[in-house]
Amino acid sequence: MISKEDDLNRLQRLQRGRQILEEHTTKAVRPYREDGYVNLLNKSGTSQDNSDAYSYDCEPLVPDLQLTGMYESNGLFAKVIDTPAEEALKHGFDLGLNDPDTTSFIEDALDDLDWEEKAATAIKWARLYGGSIIVMLIDDGGGLEEPLNWKKIKSIDELRVYERAVLQPDYSSLYAYDNGAVKGNRVSRFGKPEYYEVLSVFGSFRVHESRCLVFRNGVLPERVTNPVYQLWGIPEYIRVRRALQEAITAHQDGTKLLERSVQAIYKMKSLATLLATDDGENQVLKRLQLIDMARGMLNSIAIDSEGEDYDFKTFQFAGIKDVIDATCNMLSAVTSIPQNVLFGKGTGGMSTTDDTSMENYYNYIERIQKLMLRRNLRDLLDVIFRAGIRSGEIEEEPAYKLKFNPLWSLSETEQATVDKTKADTELVKAQTAQVYVDMQALDPSEVRQGLAASEDFSVEDLISEDEDLLDDLIDEIADNPEVEASEKAAEELEAPGGVEQTSSVLDPTTPPSEASHGDEGIGEVGCLVFRKGRILTGLRSKEGTFCGPGGHVEDGESPDEAIRREAMEEFGIQLGELIPLGVLGGLAEEHGRPMIYLCEEFTGEPVPDGTEMKTAEFSEPTAIIGGIERGESFEPFAKSIEMLMKELM
Repeated sequence: MISKEDDLNRLQRLQRGRQILEEHTTKAVRPYREDGYVNLLNKSGTSQDNSDAYSYDCEPLVPDLQLTGMYESNGLFAKVIDTPAEEALKHGFDLGLNDPDTTSFIEDALDDLDWEEKAATAIKWARLYGGSIIVMLIDDGGGLEEPLNWKKIKSIDELRVYERAVLQPDYSSLYAYDNGAVKGNRVSRFGKPEYYEVLSVFGSFRVHESRCLVFRNGVLPERVTNPVYQLWGIPEYIRVRRALQEAITAHQDGTKLLERSVQAIYKMKSLATLLATDDGENQVLKRLQLIDMARGMLNSIAIDSEGEDYDFKTFQFAGIKDVIDATCNMLSAVTSIPQNVLFGKGTGGMSTTDDTSMENYYNYIERIQKLMLRRNLRDLLDVIFRAGIRSGEIEEEPAYKLKFNPLWSLSETEQATVDKTKADTELVKAQTAQVYVDMQALDPSEVRQGLAASEDFSVEDLISEDEDLLDDLIDEIADNPEVEASEKAAEELEAPGGVEQTSSVLDPTTPPSEASHGDEGIGEVGCLVFRKGRILTGLRSKEGTFCGPGGHVEDGESPDEAIRREAMEEFGIQLGELIPLGVLGGLAEEHGRPMIYLCEEFTGEPVPDGTEMKTAEFSEPTAIIGGIERGESFEPFAKSIEMLMKELM
């Protein structure tokens, strides 16, 4: 029988059990998880899991004197600070100015102010201390503590660099609103201090922010853990401290391990018995000293032949190089500086010409240029331009576009390799063109025209231009609603007396020379001049119809000479290669039997002569054919287009 006391004890135990369970459920690691992994051997997923014991603590505040000492005494850390700053400026910039006088004025002004050195120093101090400023000593009639008067700038005399360690922003003068008084390239200063206190060893003063170029090593959240860096940035040492220490320690310890890689071993008979005597220890030490002295002076060891032995044991330290390489990789990762730049040569399997690592490094430098240099340089240029206008050296402030020059520059060896590759490519092109010329597939004039048009021309492109032109023409005709009219005209041309072809662009068995000069009865010529699938047309002054270049063959002229003359007289263009299409028959007696050519290369822009032609434009082929029935197109000209279409069908 269960008593009331037993029931009370049982209830108390249950209540205590609930309390224990509630306490366990508030822990980061729960004792039981349905969707988790629990391993009782290594404690993973349990309350004793060691991986949950790790926590992250912020780096402690580093005194400015410690930063200065590290920069002065640690060469590797100084290289981390200096290298990106110098790289950001050494390639220069371009303003896109076409006026050489203005460009010379800017270059001289920046040289007089020693801009490159001052800007590089400001970036170095920003990386070292988290921020810096350049105070511009500007003559505008006001003091350093007064806002800059842009309308009264007479000159800028000097640039002074001060690091964050000697600066104190005036937190009581933060801009609480944007008053819209933005001068030049300067942007809103909302939330920024209006004044800075400079506490230099050469004197203290108060300066207005409009006279300062501010350099910040990054942007921090509003609620920064260390208020010292609130309006600046984090010093690089805080971010790289651990990786820097590990890299330096790994190199130092590696050298110490090499010193201990060889251990001398001295064996003496009855050593333990001798050490048990009162003077035994001294005798053993004297014996070791004598052996070491002989080894150092005589480069030999003298021991007793019986009872003594002297040996060396060498230790192998496998993996030391891997550990050193790993620390170098980590330092390179946190500093964004490749190992071939930071250490002078590739390590850890990375080539000294690793394009990927250098590309990432240059992207990092570009970020420095955008965050630190771009805005400050534009502010300085605004001041210089205002001073130049006041002094009369320039007439007005030019419209410029600041662009930093590319960071990547080829060495002399690399440039020579690129030039040689280009020369070899051009030689292959020339040899290929010569083969086609020898085969009579190309004319030398075509190659010359291709070279004149572009240095990157392809011989195959020249060969395929004719075929591409005809293919485009077929596509345009097929897509045009007036194609039925052209097909009907083509059917009529198949009737007797339609077209009297002596040669064809599709018939390579007949040389072009024979097609041009073989028929002495040719008295008229015409040409279809193409540009991007359209044909050159002009409004004839007499008949009022549209036609292309053409006319009568004069005495002593060949047909191709005649059409070149007519094209120059009527449209002011010089025809290039002429492709004979054939002799057009079946026309009225007054039109004769004209020789028709195709041309897609010409020089000059078509302009009507005003006598024979009133207009000059490029028209759709089907539109010209459709104009026959309406009396708008010159019959031989339209029939020549139909002849070309028949060739393409």
